[in-house]
Amino acid sequence: MQKDNSTFRKENMEKGPKFGKRHVQAILLFTGVATELMTRITLSLSIVAMTDSTASVNDKIPTYTWKDRDVILSSFYWGYLVLLVAAGQAAKQYGPKWILFTALTVNSCATALIPLAAAYLGSKGVMACRIMQGISQGGVYPSVHTMLGRWAPQNERGRMSTFVYSGISIASIVCLPVTGAICKSYLGWPVSLYLFGGCGFLWSILWLFFGHNSPATHPTISTAERRYIEESLAQAEETEVIPTPWKAILSSPHVWALVIPTAGSGYAVIFLQNEMPTYLKTVMNYDVDASGYLSSLTSVIGVVGIYIYGPLSDFLIEKRYLSRTNTRKFFEVYACYGSAASLLVLAYLKRSQEHLAVYMIAVANVFGSGILFGHSVNPIDLSPRFSGIIVGLANSMSSIAALCAPLSVQYIVTDQTNPLQWRIVFIIAAIGYVLPATAFILFASAERQWWDDGAVKDSTTNQARVKKISTIEPEILRKFSTSNTVQI
Repeated sequence: MQKDNSTFRKENMEKGPKFGKRHVQAILLFTGVATELMTRITLSLSIVAMTDSTASVNDKIPTYTWKDRDVILSSFYWGYLVLLVAAGQAAKQYGPKWILFTALTVNSCATALIPLAAAYLGSKGVMACRIMQGISQGGVYPSVHTMLGRWAPQNERGRMSTFVYSGISIASIVCLPVTGAICKSYLGWPVSLYLFGGCGFLWSILWLFFGHNSPATHPTISTAERRYIEESLAQAEETEVIPTPWKAILSSPHVWALVIPTAGSGYAVIFLQNEMPTYLKTVMNYDVDASGYLSSLTSVIGVVGIYIYGPLSDFLIEKRYLSRTNTRKFFEVYACYGSAASLLVLAYLKRSQEHLAVYMIAVANVFGSGILFGHSVNPIDLSPRFSGIIVGLANSMSSIAALCAPLSVQYIVTDQTNPLQWRIVFIIAAIGYVLPATAFILFASAERQWWDDGAVKDSTTNQARVKKISTIEPEILRKFSTSNTVQI
């Protein structure tokens, strides 16, 4: 029988400094997530200017007559698939610090090389850079989840995850208007790629000096803060690497209950990120600068939702109005069903309703940000130790769906000014939200799983015998386990 960790937590547990080392790691992860997404999505607006000779006031800025714009956007996800699961395993085994450093450094190089690749190798060269971006960024989210699994105390998990993953929305808020303004200015679209690539290099330097794999490896963390984090998670630094329980992970219905909606929402989220600037320009007749600002505005509204949902999620759990599992399911229903309804409204708008279109995109983002407190945070609930591996598995499935989003626009929307063709992809995105979310509602759990400690099940008793490989003091272990059963 598994119980919530708060049952065993001391009421006045010493947490260390009010602003501790875990908060520094959270800030670094927040800026890393924001930087990663900015280098990813800047091209979704830059590519509009790259193929429009009237976009910049500077007629010397190069433009191209490519017919494969959406294939270029999709090519990122061809590479993204490559290392996701391997990155989660590597982050667990060797630590996420060097995985994140390498990922953001390589990603920044690939971003900054796009203008040169376009000039000398055409659209195929840009695709090569996008594939390299995808391969490198495949190491980001599994590593971020691994970091949260090691640094986020259980009763702070919602707030810390809220903050770190709000970097996704902040990236859109900053990146899209800045990209739009640069593309329209005398500087032209290449500068936007140099700018965000440079931000990635700067982040890598900061991470090299201030990022740390876990509380146990941090050289200056206070004893009180380290103990607080490790007691909350019922684990400490491992004295040897616990083998990944692949069979238990891959056969867990709770894992697949979060993998399926991650894949389904992947199509819809990437569709909104990559295609809305084009939709607003070609169907609703906004120029490239305005579409950047409007796309950013919708993200601003979405991030407001994040900072409401995070505290609300923790409040519902801490006050026991809802169990942790039912809280996750509540936000999944709210986010996915609400977003799907917004997309269906968008599907049937007319050209004359351009203001309503922007409003409905914003509403979809408000609903969609609730996903962070549904299936997105669920890997850490199930397994703080192996959350990066679960995220890698989920994002692998999501990447397959995500690469289909630009391709579906490429092959369904043959006339980008035709709202009836856009209606089809809006409906597909709505279905991608609803059906997988229903699977999550039916089969998801937010209880820490027996295999998180590398347990093996006894075939005769079906009891989980846990091999504890840690440096936690015996009295702490007794607080979190009785007999042979893990209780969290």
